[in-house]
Amino acid sequence: MTAQYDLVAIGGGTAGLITAVGAAYLGLDAAIIEKNALGGDCLWTGCVPSKALIASARLARQMDRAAGLGLQRPEVRHDFRAVMERMRAARATVAHHDDPERFRDMGIAVHFGAARFLDPSTMEVEGVGTIRSKRFVIATGAVAAVPPIPGLTDAGFWTYENVFDEDELPGSIAILGGGPIGTEFAQIFARLGARVTILEMMPSILNNEEPEAAAFMQDSLREEGIDVRVGAAVAAVETERGRKVLRMNGGEGVAVDEIFVATGRRPFTDGLGLEAAGVSTVRGAIQVDPYLRSSAPTVWAAGDVTGAMQFTHAAEQMAKVSLRNSVLPGRTKIRYDNVPRVTYTDPEVAHVGLSGAEAAARGGTAYTYRLDDLDRAIVDGSATGFVKVTADRKGGVLGATIVAHGAGDLIFPFVLARQHGLKLSKVADTIFPYPTMVESVKKAAAEFNRTRLDSAAGRTLKRVIQWLK
Repeated sequence: MTAQYDLVAIGGGTAGLITAVGAAYLGLDAAIIEKNALGGDCLWTGCVPSKALIASARLARQMDRAAGLGLQRPEVRHDFRAVMERMRAARATVAHHDDPERFRDMGIAVHFGAARFLDPSTMEVEGVGTIRSKRFVIATGAVAAVPPIPGLTDAGFWTYENVFDEDELPGSIAILGGGPIGTEFAQIFARLGARVTILEMMPSILNNEEPEAAAFMQDSLREEGIDVRVGAAVAAVETERGRKVLRMNGGEGVAVDEIFVATGRRPFTDGLGLEAAGVSTVRGAIQVDPYLRSSAPTVWAAGDVTGAMQFTHAAEQMAKVSLRNSVLPGRTKIRYDNVPRVTYTDPEVAHVGLSGAEAAARGGTAYTYRLDDLDRAIVDGSATGFVKVTADRKGGVLGATIVAHGAGDLIFPFVLARQHGLKLSKVADTIFPYPTMVESVKKAAAEFNRTRLDSAAGRTLKRVIQWLK
């Protein structure tokens, strides 16, 4: 027997769940097909468990720095097994949001099994049977991209996909890749007691961030004792006397107990039978138009599988756009120009909008405020980092980067300003509570106001005030 639906979401991560829930709310017969468990990377191998580990690692670091706040440093005993158990307990608590029965109660059919297209309107689901639908939304996410380094597979390695199953922390770890995942885990492992080496083949870690942000974090990691090596390309991996040796292109060897691969993620479309549906891919990602429709008229895609911004909040927005365009009249384009990103190192690195170089090419001016002058940061012992915002001559926000404790929260005023066309003068004139970290955003915006006093209009205003006094 063939089941018939109005919309089927393929993949039970953020994009797939939001698509199916939205369809059900609109009165459609909706279904979710998931190969493993609902929740996707974010719940099981990404956002939730990694931030739980970051919380433990951050507290370990704060305990190490107790003397800086006038306290006696406590004896810190790193119990990696206990940390991992605490992470799993937190993940289990969050998991109730993605309980299959919750979605079934909404009227959504939930099917578990590997699925493949038979034609643009039909899928075969292992253990379930045949499913037909008027529209499909592919939301199968992404998986770890493993570089083809000779000997790496034989030596064995960790990725973000399997590390959360571990209970023992090796004495030394080499991390391949200095991007967001690599730097976050470098701090986690180092703060919990491992000797960590980052091997990044590019000239800098966090290569997509502003150069000053990347340089700041590179110095911060080194100050914590992490060996950061840039321009380091691994040619091969060998096993010697029970240890894993990474051979650099120059012949130098780095011997460690474990390897953590953090060289990016690739869209996951394996086994979907896209050819039968007429769905095209580009470098492994589902090819979609600005409305998130694929080359097949019955198929849309959302989330990491499109190869666009691989963030949960981006996947959420893409799900809403793909649903709207697949069931409602009119068409809405997806926009990525106002999607913020955060690297959850300590301090965090947050960004929204254009890069500094892109903004400068459009005539933008940068305004920077450094946190070593911020009252709250000083009294908290976290006076490190900066807020940098670039604006056009009228104060429109072109882009912003924040390096600070809690930068992911601090970036919000700039996101809001970009989203709704607010000028920096509006941000600077808003009353922020004192003393708070978010005052740094107000102070960076205030730098724009000060420059206006040096303009022709500002000089005229000064002359008028001198005459009035």
